[in-house]
Amino acid sequence: MSKLIYDDKINIYEKRKWHTLHSKYKISTKDIKYLISLIDKHGFNILRTTKR
Repeated sequence: MSKLIYDDKINIYEKRKWHTLHSKYKISTKDIKYLISLIDKHGFNILRTTKR
């Protein structure tokens, strides 16, 4: 899932259409479900890869 940029991850969360998203971003539906559950639990700040 590290090949996705921050904006891609937010778009995935907002759309939540697993059957089309996995082909668009070339990741599995399992990874999409995991990403959505992470954002639900921790918010969008969990997606940041840089330290502030």
